[in-house]
Amino acid sequence: MRLFLAIDLPASSKKQLEQQLEKLKMDYPHFSWVTQENFHITLHFFGETNQIDSIKKKIREAIYDVSSFNLYSLGTDLFINKKIVLYVYFKREKRVEELTSKIKKIFQVEEVKKFVPHLTIARSRIPSKQQYINLKKKLHQLPIEIDFSIKKIHLFQSILEGQKHIYEKIASFSLLIPLR
Repeated sequence: MRLFLAIDLPASSKKQLEQQLEKLKMDYPHFSWVTQENFHITLHFFGETNQIDSIKKKIREAIYDVSSFNLYSLGTDLFINKKIVLYVYFKREKRVEELTSKIKKIFQVEEVKKFVPHLTIARSRIPSKQQYINLKKKLHQLPIEIDFSIKKIHLFQSILEGQKHIYEKIASFSLLIPLR
């Protein structure tokens, strides 16, 4: 099984984001757009494994004292790897950093770079320099305004059916609700 730990956005936030991306999607129909139901923020990727019970136990151990928190979008941007990846980025939130740090520690993953929460929205081949500049400009002008509360994180299985990814929730883990 191909597993990852992620924040699943509420349905209302997914719908809101989808609406805010409409114009950009029309301008770039050739991009490979992430479907609304697959919007998530990956916290940790486990890869191919059958150690589900062990993973669930370690996640529970890692997050036993982590409080729920909110995320607020700040905008969109892109990075280039073998392809370009468009993403939504969020205001810094220390509790999500604490959460990912505890997950990395319990799974003995060396933290190479600091975790920055982001939500992938599309992928495409690397454009020409002019196309890149135009796209970058459009992304910086795109008003993306979503915010949501994170009270649970989820272990997902990624299933590839043809060219389509299907993410199935395997387990959910509740975060602490802070006392007011």
